Amino acid sequence: MRLLQTEADITRYWRAVRKTLEVPSAQLSFLAIDERGVAQPQLTTIDGLAPMPQQHVIDEIVDVLAAVNHRLVPRGSIAVLWTRPGRGPMRPEESAWLRLLDDELRRRGVAAWPPHYANDAYLRVVLADDLAA
Repeated sequence: MRLLQTEADITRYWRAVRKTLEVPSAQLSFLAIDERGVAQPQLTTIDGLAPMPQQHVIDEIVDVLAAVNHRLVPRGSIAVLWTRPGRGPMRPEESAWLRLLDDELRRRGVAAWPPHYANDAYLRVVLADDLAA
């Protein structure tokens, strides 16, 4: 069992998972991690997301993430991966999705790792500068 206790651990996890995901369109995946760093067995992926984020959709996604965090891993955390097909840098609308998700998770007190971003060319941690409006 590999523990997920650092950003590097999370990045390695997402890199391994990314190889198994089919990505026909933009999708958001999330994982619950307990306080010891043990990943829960369920990886959830949401696809068919609109190009531009809508606040009600952000709220609904964060409702689910908050419930998972508070009920399944109350002293744990959530890890999020935004994935899309294609290459090139993160698009402004993708940054907007991740910024709004990150802001809402923080507002609700959900412990979350910095989000990750992947496309066909690379996978990386999303930095605070990437999320700046």
